[in-house]
Amino acid sequence: MPLSKVVLLSFITLITMVNPLAVIPSFVALTDGVSRAGRARVALVASMACIAVLTIFLVAGNWVFQFFGITVPAFQIMGGIIFFTNALRTLVEHDERRAYNIGGEKRMEDHDVEKAEIDPSSIAVVPLAVPMLSGPGAITSTMLLVNLYPRMEHKAAVILAIVGVGAVSYVTLLAALPLSRFIGDRGRAVFTKVMALLLGAIGVQFMINGLKPVLVEIIRGAS
Repeated sequence: MPLSKVVLLSFITLITMVNPLAVIPSFVALTDGVSRAGRARVALVASMACIAVLTIFLVAGNWVFQFFGITVPAFQIMGGIIFFTNALRTLVEHDERRAYNIGGEKRMEDHDVEKAEIDPSSIAVVPLAVPMLSGPGAITSTMLLVNLYPRMEHKAAVILAIVGVGAVSYVTLLAALPLSRFIGDRGRAVFTKVMALLLGAIGVQFMINGLKPVLVEIIRGAS
């Protein structure tokens, strides 16, 4: 597969899971009263921490699989189920009732945020980078990409996609205040629904990819 296609597919998969637009309300609430320079520093540290976390799981993914004795099809099927169910939940639930991101973990709402009177950069890694940007959904996606693209040049392409996701997250958080005013709650809801639709399709494809070798093995064993 061409490296450009690996970068593009990996970027689309990861950006739907990270979904930086969904972090905007919490970012605005957490950095309320912070100077523009302080918000820029928080956005930079959060995006860099997101890149670091996803890259670590990309590099260590094969070791995790070997340690727990997990096969690639098993992880693909389970990951596909998680993606699909979380996407379905996002598509059918009312925005007012719950605030889940498309990775399945609960987003912090404004009233859940405690504004700490400490260095603003202290909130950049937790909770912004982990678990809000690089949460369980994004980490699961990275683990799947490890085995979809096992060659070293492919892994380098995935890392490039991760850096791209981090860059988009940085720009999004940097522009959080004007974006929040521009797109509003309805705009964020529409974007989340579209991302959830893409995530559901990715989940179905992962399940198909995981079931294929299993079904082939069953057919061979029966013949």
